[in-house]
Amino acid sequence: MKRIIIGCIIILLIIVVGIILTSRKSTSKSGGNLNQEMKSIITEFVEKNKSVRSCVLAVMKGDSSFSWSGAVGIASQENQLPMTENTPIYLASVTKLFTATAIMRLYELGLISLDDPMSKYLPEKLIHGVQIYKGIDYSDKITIKELLSHTSGIPDYYEEKPQGGKNFFEILLENQDHSWTPDEEISRARDDLSPKFEPGTDASYSDTNFQLLGKIIEVITGKPLHMVYEEFFFLPLGLKNTWLTGGSTTQPTLSVPAADVFYKNINITKMRSNGSYWADGGMVSTVDDMIIFLKALNEGRIVSKETLKLMKHWHKLHQFPLLYGFGIMYIKLPWYLNMMMKMPSIYGHSGTTGSFLYYSEEMDLYLAGSINLTETGLMPKSIILMQKVMKAIQNKTNAK
Repeated sequence: MKRIIIGCIIILLIIVVGIILTSRKSTSKSGGNLNQEMKSIITEFVEKNKSVRSCVLAVMKGDSSFSWSGAVGIASQENQLPMTENTPIYLASVTKLFTATAIMRLYELGLISLDDPMSKYLPEKLIHGVQIYKGIDYSDKITIKELLSHTSGIPDYYEEKPQGGKNFFEILLENQDHSWTPDEEISRARDDLSPKFEPGTDASYSDTNFQLLGKIIEVITGKPLHMVYEEFFFLPLGLKNTWLTGGSTTQPTLSVPAADVFYKNINITKMRSNGSYWADGGMVSTVDDMIIFLKALNEGRIVSKETLKLMKHWHKLHQFPLLYGFGIMYIKLPWYLNMMMKMPSIYGHSGTTGSFLYYSEEMDLYLAGSINLTETGLMPKSIILMQKVMKAIQNKTNAK
């Protein structure tokens, strides 16, 4: 219920901001250069949001008729390095899109069934008791499909709190140098938290689901997760600036580090980089690599288009207006909100570091970027940024 209320408040705030954005005169004329307008949008965005220290954005039409990438702000506070379009960013939950796609590759290879129970692959010691609802242990019955779609009912080790305790983010914040293993995080969900519903009867976002999926990928392939990513994505797609924290042996030697991430005024880069985030949120990449990945996925070059259709089997979460498939988000505003926001539907994924990777079928447009800020308020700044970008491109298209 709390998430529903928060979601409704978010939408009300988006409506207000949308009205303001669409009613006020734009600082750039529709007849101006679109590259300049993209730069103006992110520059103005950082100037007006004092909590945002850096922003990077890439946009590309699917037919390559328009592409632009750029950045503003300071990426490294210690060295005062400027943010550039080539600066790596922490993807956070955008990682889930990679993990889900790896699972779907295994599905296409005939190595798994989406209806397989996770108990077929994972040791009883790890999963026994992870989903006990109203006295019944469903742990050995939860399927891969339910993990992918957040319908397992398994508690979220990251955001949920035990009675009288702290959530995992707060624990990490207190000791950013300490690295947690996926097994420890799964154990936290099992031992300290309680499920909210019987598997398959509802949906609730849970990072634990994707840590379990990461473990399943390793069991099926017999390889560490970062090596599976390399084999499935990094090498064949030429993603030279993408890696998984806490284990990748092929992390590129870059001239600049990944951009700092902040929570309020606290630099939380250490906790993002120490390996505690894994199959649920441990990837680092650049905006160009991100778009290469999503475009390849969308065009059937990683999994078939039929398999992608399975991933886009949408259902509601308790964060209105967000829908979810198999490791993929879908944002479609109701018509009465879209009249004011003028925001086409998009699918992809967002992350708690302010990262985003989406595709608009209506506009045939890819968007990737980050504001490198973990937000605590009710207004998702990255959504507002994407809305402004899409509106500017729509205006330019309509003006032709």
